Amino acid sequence: MSPANSWKRWVPVEVYPIFAVVGGAVIGAGYYLGRLSQGSEVVWDRHGDWKPWDKIKQDENTKFITVSPEFWQKRKEEVKANTSQ
Repeated sequence: MSPANSWKRWVPVEVYPIFAVVGGAVIGAGYYLGRLSQGSEVVWDRHGDWKPWDKIKQDENTKFITVSPEFWQKRKEEVKANTSQ
């Protein structure tokens, strides 16, 4: 029995489109994850600080959009008042 004949016996022709769709989905997902992993907010540093969130101060706002900037200003003043006591 030749290898080509064995392939036809175990994998029918009707399965080829399924292989193509699943293969395309796997390649697309891999490409997407590769692009995501190269973003500016992703850090691949195993030797640096692995807990950067511990460096954030209590009155520091790290959000891109602040809905109520008055809250952060008031919080900064409260922290400053508590540390000066």
